[in-house]
Amino acid sequence: MGWHNPPMPWKEFERKLSGRPALNHPEKNEAGKASQSLNAAYPEVDGGDAPAWSYHRPPYIPAEIGPPAGPVLPYAELHAHSNFSFLDGASEPAELVEEAVRLGLHALAITDHDGLYGAAIMAEAAASYPQLKTIYGAELSLGLSKPQNGEADPEGNHLLILARGIEGYHRLSSAITQGQLAHGAQKGRPRYQLSELANWADGHWLILTGCRKGAVRRALAAGLTEQDGGAAAEREVSNLVALFGAENVVVELYDHGNPQDSATNDLLAGIAARLGLPVVATNNVHYARPEQHRTAAALAAVRARRSLDELDGWLPSGPGAFMRSGAEMENRFGRFRNQDGSSAVGYSVQLAEQLAFPLNKAKPRLPKLALPEGETQMSHLRNEVWRGAAEKYPDLSEEKRQRIENELAVIEAKDFPGYFLIVHEIVQYAKKQGILCQGRGSAANSAVCYLLGITAVDSIKYDLPFERFLSSIRDEEPDIDVDFDARRREEVIQHVYETYGRLNAAQVANVISYRPKFAVRDMAKALGYSSGQQDAWSKQLENPYGGSVRAAYGVRSKALQGLPKTHTTEPENDIPEEVQRLAADISKFPRHLGIHSGGMVLTERPVSEICPIEHARMENRTVLQWDKDACAYMGLVKFDLLGLGMLAALQHCFDLVRDNYGEQWTLDTIPKEEQAVYDQLCLADSIGVFQVESRAQISILPRLKPRKFYDLVVEVALVRPGPIQGGAVHPYMRQRAARVLDPEAEISYDHPLLEPVLKRTLGVPIFQEQLMQMAIAVGNCTPEDADLLRRAMGSKRGEERIESLKAKLFNGMAENGITGEAAEGIYQQIAAFANFGFAESHSISFALLVYVSAWLRLHYPAAFLASLLRSQPMGFYSARTLVEDARRHGVEVRGPDLLRSGVEAGLEFLTEPADEPEITTSGRSSNHSPDIGHPASPATEATTQSNDHNCHNSHLVSGLASCLEHEQPAIRNFDKDADHHLADHRRDKAHVVRLGLSSIKAVSSTLAERIVAERAKAPFSDLADLSRRVEPSTAQLEALAAAGALESLINSRREALWQAGPASQERADQLPGIALQYEAPMLPVFTELDQLVSDIWTTGISPKDHPLRHLRKELQKQGIARALDLKTLEPGRRIRVAGVVTHRQRPATANSTTFINVEDETGLINVVCSEGAWNRHRRVVRESAGLIVRGILERSAEGVTNLLADHFEELTLPVQMHSRDFR
Repeated sequence: MGWHNPPMPWKEFERKLSGRPALNHPEKNEAGKASQSLNAAYPEVDGGDAPAWSYHRPPYIPAEIGPPAGPVLPYAELHAHSNFSFLDGASEPAELVEEAVRLGLHALAITDHDGLYGAAIMAEAAASYPQLKTIYGAELSLGLSKPQNGEADPEGNHLLILARGIEGYHRLSSAITQGQLAHGAQKGRPRYQLSELANWADGHWLILTGCRKGAVRRALAAGLTEQDGGAAAEREVSNLVALFGAENVVVELYDHGNPQDSATNDLLAGIAARLGLPVVATNNVHYARPEQHRTAAALAAVRARRSLDELDGWLPSGPGAFMRSGAEMENRFGRFRNQDGSSAVGYSVQLAEQLAFPLNKAKPRLPKLALPEGETQMSHLRNEVWRGAAEKYPDLSEEKRQRIENELAVIEAKDFPGYFLIVHEIVQYAKKQGILCQGRGSAANSAVCYLLGITAVDSIKYDLPFERFLSSIRDEEPDIDVDFDARRREEVIQHVYETYGRLNAAQVANVISYRPKFAVRDMAKALGYSSGQQDAWSKQLENPYGGSVRAAYGVRSKALQGLPKTHTTEPENDIPEEVQRLAADISKFPRHLGIHSGGMVLTERPVSEICPIEHARMENRTVLQWDKDACAYMGLVKFDLLGLGMLAALQHCFDLVRDNYGEQWTLDTIPKEEQAVYDQLCLADSIGVFQVESRAQISILPRLKPRKFYDLVVEVALVRPGPIQGGAVHPYMRQRAARVLDPEAEISYDHPLLEPVLKRTLGVPIFQEQLMQMAIAVGNCTPEDADLLRRAMGSKRGEERIESLKAKLFNGMAENGITGEAAEGIYQQIAAFANFGFAESHSISFALLVYVSAWLRLHYPAAFLASLLRSQPMGFYSARTLVEDARRHGVEVRGPDLLRSGVEAGLEFLTEPADEPEITTSGRSSNHSPDIGHPASPATEATTQSNDHNCHNSHLVSGLASCLEHEQPAIRNFDKDADHHLADHRRDKAHVVRLGLSSIKAVSSTLAERIVAERAKAPFSDLADLSRRVEPSTAQLEALAAAGALESLINSRREALWQAGPASQERADQLPGIALQYEAPMLPVFTELDQLVSDIWTTGISPKDHPLRHLRKELQKQGIARALDLKTLEPGRRIRVAGVVTHRQRPATANSTTFINVEDETGLINVVCSEGAWNRHRRVVRESAGLIVRGILERSAEGVTNLLADHFEELTLPVQMHSRDFR
């Protein structure tokens, strides 16, 4: 979707978009090459500006592997564990494939523990090497009494199963699912019955006798102690034969160089001969190469929750479990022969021929919906679409009709009507339940999705190409993302489970991989370092949120070895080299499975036949063993049911406004194009507004000066930290600035044919759709070819496709008279943009939420704040910063109160009426008295009495009558020096925000609900009464007291704290008053500073104070300016500021520049810290909660203010604070 940075420096990207010639800087060539090498090594660094980020596994790129060295003897490795055996394998599936190809192996089996976690990843890698056959199996753990993490020597018997072809694979996947979901099974403890497994097999599995944990070798080891000559082991083999059949059991031999290995193999070969069974040689592989032995041992220590020293007695004696060539295996096992004369090594090839198959042949179909009698899926879809067309296009033109018919034709040809009907059904269910939802992403390119009510974007109106979403010549499934109210998304997920069944519906996994901090902690622990040392080292990493582990540690890549250190940032740390090496080795290794944010897979036949399903840790959730990339490769159609925090916040706000003012709003009914909303955004006053609240976004708003909805569409797509932080001003911004000075300024185009495509973005391509439209306009490409070109350019595997498409593009340009440098320039624009452009459809979907959230913030700032607090955690800012911003906008915030607060934050009258309102469990007032005692203002007197939006509470509403008019006046140009009277638009001046009881850290939502429910029965008379009826713990009652929530019962916080301990001993089943009471001494009253510390400690929020206010006198003596002063101070002068650190952020494309937000009692200050300043003051900048910063004040013509820092000092704060540090 374009979140990734382009594969070139930002300035080069900007130059190509602007059409300027390249500049030659020979002195930078070497550094540039090094940088490109690093980017190639670690392509996942996206440099994004958002707080959340997830690793996207790129498509597998084949390694360049030469022919095997030495003689090649046919051999297939039938027993191999990847790192998807979770802490029991030290090589990625692709790494095992590459090593097998390098050694000239005939086939490779992946046999991870209790699942097929790495199967799809291995299949994707192996597809690039047709000479290597693939086999799929699993090593199941039987007889487990509990999950085995933490056990030095895990219990249970292992059973090694290899699937015979597709049918065997289906049966194996289903059997694993049954074991994972069996009664009594839990995460990490599947429950299998050997007899049930035999029933599942039915001749479609091959059973190997397995490793030392297998029943056969366990019995053999016990028998050697008792000197039974292998009789117990022979009984175990006979048992397997009886269950699975002699033709399906093979005795496995392996030799890791341990003292007993040769003798054990001889005994096993003797058993096989007596029972007439064949033997096969494997190496029980746990890593690809011998040097990975140390990493495997460290992972084993992590699994056992011990150090390597503590685990030493259980670890292998040496590096024996690596992959070997056929020749090496023949040297070890050449003496073992089967009755047919085949060797133990050669027999592996015979078995591979029986077992191997390409995994992607197991692709399933979508489930079929119940349809009206006589209808097919396609006819039903057509009926629903044309019903929507009649509603949304009452004056349907022939052009629109043709567009809809074209889309339906593609959907029918691709056989996807079921997909659209399923999404339609899910969205309709959500709407019927009152769950706010909206489709987004490339699905908004589809008129069919718009007419079905899946998206709110009219793709025909915005001329969005359908091929961006679904192409007739592209062999892939559609992908529709639907955002739901985050707090109610679970209802939608459970509806899907109930509708399609647990075996046909499952959530996609999220593979939780090692990140730098976690890797350092685990590897330091494995090496025996203390927990304090582990934590200290992990905190020294300067890139803990993304990027490569090596980059985080400062380990120099080979590309930089010969260059001066000035070409890279090498963080200061004292992490031991061995810890760094091991942590780097396990970078991105899977550690365990989580749940994808919203992806669900639905299939006609049980999805468990394709991928096993297991319990998720979240209640009532089941999850596939594959992540979204593996599912996509296997052709499993994913439905993204995403939870969007802003939708939850908007619904909360709609509810609060309705319940307190009687005004009903939806996404569709909010008045559009109100000038004050855009004035607010032009002033960069957007904290809490969806998508445009971050530091980078706030800095671009005054430059962009949005004056209409489409400006917000551009804003959403434009905001990338790279061009802003890298010094390359986006060419669109230059065009925009020129047109502000001269609205009639001419827009230049490389060719007149590009004008219809680029006019709306001032001649500069911004969206992916424009890239396609450019290829169609000047290159005579079909829409399908244009999308293929976009995809090929954005793919590392697309070089071959690009050449043919490029030739077609250049031929088309030549037909239109575009040749030479002009043609090359247009091509370079498209190429530079291919993987970075944002989807216009996605921008339009999100721009709607930008406008709605900005409108609500302007008109109902108190309700909007309460809604954001209810929806935490979300967004860029902490709850404390949101509260500080709202206070600066005139919103009063009150702390939690036992008798007034709801469970969550809510609204409360500014001045209480005679009949005090009751606060319901939702935090809303259930009684709205007209006598609120709030003085009327001119704005209040002008309030509309429109029957459309106001009911019995209309007299409470302040604000301007014009705010509710759907036809707004024309928007004038923005004047940054004018008084915009934004406060006059506020409609909720009658209320303040009251924090909820659950905002107190020790008070759970369950306890808060219990308090509110009991209070509704009768008010609490004292603390003892509260304790008897609600039964809080001592810590919870003390937290209520410390937060000031008991002041309605006891005036003094300190006295409440004194009484909380004894009162907490009161219980309903005891006689009142028997708990010991102590008379309180004369206790000092809480000072303002005491109250601040207590508020921050208990809720993280100070409703009325700020730490800097208590330091201001001393700071003023030092000449330290406030945030408010920066608006009037002369730019270019050196000043000092001080504040609480709210954010630290170092995007990957910022040339090692770190951006820091500090906050004082008057506002936020954006501090820019160069690499040099960071290196000089690293410890202070990285670890201090408060900073005194010296630097040069910078202010742009639009009023964007930054402080270019050159010196930092630690500011000791009177209260403990924490920042939100992003990558």
